[in-house]
Amino acid sequence: RAKLARMRTPASVAACLLFVGSLGAWAQAAKFAGTWEAAHEGKVFLVLKVEAGEKISGTLNAGSITLSEDGELVKAEPVEDRPAPFFFAKAEGDKLEFDYQDQGDDAIMHFELKLTGERAGELRIVDEHIKKMKPFRLRKKQA
Repeated sequence: RAKLARMRTPASVAACLLFVGSLGAWAQAAKFAGTWEAAHEGKVFLVLKVEAGEKISGTLNAGSITLSEDGELVKAEPVEDRPAPFFFAKAEGDKLEFDYQDQGDDAIMHFELKLTGERAGELRIVDEHIKKMKPFRLRKKQA
């Protein structure tokens, strides 16, 4: 019996460490949870809904946008009623990264949401073909 108790102790410690590690990952993801919106000239053109659980999941819903040569947002159409799920989400520090594929489009875009303050962040598309694109400012809605 003494041998069995000794074997359980390392296993218990390992299980505890895994649990504590998963709490840390959940806490990192939890600060992104909620509904985020980007607006241009008073019109909401992007809605990002983030759910933090065992896995980070959610949807992105956006209207069409027009950018200047310098990557500044010039025009934005109101958000359409076409939310689509994002995938491969990962939170690290004040950054949430995820991939997204617009409905009816073959291209997969990589996004990065960076927290800039309480209930504030910037969302940018990380794409070698759109190097100059400026990030969109997001506000987290009150729950």
